[in-house]
Amino acid sequence: MDNFKRMTAFARVVEAGSFAGAAKRLGMARSAVSRHIAQLEKDFGVRLLNRTTRRLGLTEAGRIYYRSCATILAEAEAAERRIRRLRDEPAGTLTLAGPTGLGPRLAALAQDFIQRHPMLNIELRLDDRVVDMVAEGIDVSIRIGWLADSRLIARRLCDSPRVLCASPDYIERHGRPRTPSQLAEHECIIFTLLPTPHQWTFTRNGRTETVHVNGRMRTDSAIAMRSLVLEGGGIAPLSRFLVADELAAGRVEPLLPGYDCGNAGVYAVYQDRHYKQTKVSLFIDFVEARMKRLP
Repeated sequence: MDNFKRMTAFARVVEAGSFAGAAKRLGMARSAVSRHIAQLEKDFGVRLLNRTTRRLGLTEAGRIYYRSCATILAEAEAAERRIRRLRDEPAGTLTLAGPTGLGPRLAALAQDFIQRHPMLNIELRLDDRVVDMVAEGIDVSIRIGWLADSRLIARRLCDSPRVLCASPDYIERHGRPRTPSQLAEHECIIFTLLPTPHQWTFTRNGRTETVHVNGRMRTDSAIAMRSLVLEGGGIAPLSRFLVADELAAGRVEPLLPGYDCGNAGVYAVYQDRHYKQTKVSLFIDFVEARMKRLP
């Protein structure tokens, strides 16, 4: 380390053309710079600089040594720049979890993110259950709805309104319910991961109504629920994210207009200590900006 400091002092003296100029550039006393040069000359047993009252000049040994010093210092500075870029640029693997219903959207966001950050890999895990982020080593979890966990922090990204829907085929065969209470007469698709899967709640004009529903199909997958609805298997409340294209194309139809069947919200969930990692904080900021632009 002492030799590196002496090399730096010598190179800066040569480049500045004076001890005073080198001292100013290095932020040290002129006498300290002089001691570094004197120690180098003592160690080598040769003079490196010719000193006059007007200027400094390099000896032959000084010219040889300066070329080596310049090369070594340039490499050291380049290495420092690379390390700083590594610190500021996300790298490694970001483990991302999310529900199956957001799978296509999360995959597109993840692909866009890694194209912007070529040193980063993303592992995408899709599961409709609420994962244990700490135990499973998840960096960021995108959730529709939020369950409290004192170890975690949640940032709301956007709304996730639910739409009660069925296929045109189902409606033609079974009719269209006009009120929530009529759902008791229909085949409803039950999402088993909800706290009360058979209790569906609707709000209209500030009044809330909860109905008990039944159905022969039960599943823990939002994707499976959408498939069952498309196949005419029954009625289900689905996230608008999941059926936006199908609604626009008329492959499914909204039911009970005027009734609100819930808005859970989409959250980015993370551990506080993980947010300090560049890859985590940048990804959450990126997803939040993209989600807020969604119609």
